[in-house]
Amino acid sequence: MRKDKKKAISLRLSGKSYNEISTKLGVPKSTLSSWFRREKWPTDFLKDICSKNKRIWSKNITKYNKKRAKHIAKQTEEEKENAMKDIGKLSDRELLLVGSALHWAEGSKVDRWKIFFVNSDPLMIILMMKFFRDIMKIKEDRIKIGIQIHPNIKEKEARKYWSKITSIPEDIFEKTLYQVSSASKGKRRKKTLPFGTCRISINGVKDVNKLKGWIRGLAKFDNLP
Repeated sequence: MRKDKKKAISLRLSGKSYNEISTKLGVPKSTLSSWFRREKWPTDFLKDICSKNKRIWSKNITKYNKKRAKHIAKQTEEEKENAMKDIGKLSDRELLLVGSALHWAEGSKVDRWKIFFVNSDPLMIILMMKFFRDIMKIKEDRIKIGIQIHPNIKEKEARKYWSKITSIPEDIFEKTLYQVSSASKGKRRKKTLPFGTCRISINGVKDVNKLKGWIRGLAKFDNLP
């Protein structure tokens, strides 16, 4: 047996990889593969090699997945940024249409005397507050804010959070509502609605009628192209 072959087998038994052995002995990996394929390896060694290969594969696939996830996240963000440019800055008329449509979809439409809008998305609440202030011209003292939370949410933190989002002092918030659905059996995942939902209410029949009129205008099919 060639000395370098004998040395290669010894190195392989010690746990060295093909690359390590090839570098150390100057023997091509194709030659090593030919040598090792004909060897009758001990059972324990084969088990160790199999286990090591699985660890290497797992490490490599984890590294690949992280790299791929990072690439996808970057690509996704670039696509969102490019799409965002299509919107640009909203004009008052566009904000009127967007706010009316959002209330049509998400707001209460049964109360004759009060506007209600409830949502957990802070960006939507910010947009609707701008709609009420800038488009509907609702004065600050007429905008009432309340929150609805699950018992496992800290009320103080939730009130502080929604106060910042709405720019309404938390000390004038309405009474907090605690809600537990019968399906949840009093349990809720911590990451689900971490600050509950924000409830905007505005008294005024004229404002209700105006908003319903705008929604009616959106619903007219002869307005559609």
